[in-house]
Amino acid sequence: MSRSDPLADLTPPVAMPADGALALLERGMLTVEGRITRASNATLYSRVELDGLVAACVYKPVSGERPLWDFPDGTLAEREVAAHLVSVATGWNIVPPTVLRDGPLGPGMAQLWIADDPTFDYVSAINAGDVEGLRRMALFDAVVNNSDRKVSHLLAVRATAGAHHLYGVDHGVTFSVDDKLRTVLWQWAGSAIPEDGLVVLSRLDALLRGQLGEALAELLTTAEVAATRRRVAELLSTGLFPLPPTDWPAVPYPPY
Repeated sequence: MSRSDPLADLTPPVAMPADGALALLERGMLTVEGRITRASNATLYSRVELDGLVAACVYKPVSGERPLWDFPDGTLAEREVAAHLVSVATGWNIVPPTVLRDGPLGPGMAQLWIADDPTFDYVSAINAGDVEGLRRMALFDAVVNNSDRKVSHLLAVRATAGAHHLYGVDHGVTFSVDDKLRTVLWQWAGSAIPEDGLVVLSRLDALLRGQLGEALAELLTTAEVAATRRRVAELLSTGLFPLPPTDWPAVPYPPY
């Protein structure tokens, strides 16, 4: 990347352990460096710095959220953080480290910026229907009732021996009390949830009655937390991935 390229002056993404990333995001100095113009809500490429540690993050201020007809105004940032808490509880590390904090444009969410592998073929991976990271994400989306799982909301990071870890981002429209699941990951619809998924659901069921439920109650309404518990209980009861809705578009538009 040449020095004439304005992107060369942006703070680069940095991979780091989750605990360190959360401390950096919570307490670091946040500086906006640019805006992601394709995003419908204000999505700001930012620099966060603490005690000499510097990394790139995404900052989404509540003040930049576009009103939606089906979600209460000013709640998207909290839903992003709630999705991260559920991700942590699963142990699957699906959502990058995410916090709720004040920033240059007021309160909002800050999330560690993840640099994905530009050579990863997302469409082929989705169509294959055998990528474990995507299957786990499909189950996670069923739990949080994600109404906007686009292809562009997937980030593949090269791990070991050519394998990839898959992250999911943009979880602002989640946790509705109504069934709003819209996703490009319907490959497992109606199929049996694997044993490791059932183990995770059982753990979520217990945690939602305790510490996780209490944490989500600080971010969501009582009805939304109760609906999350019901979704987990139903998934455990049926042992099956959900089927596409018949009264709601099953795939987000645009899907990419």
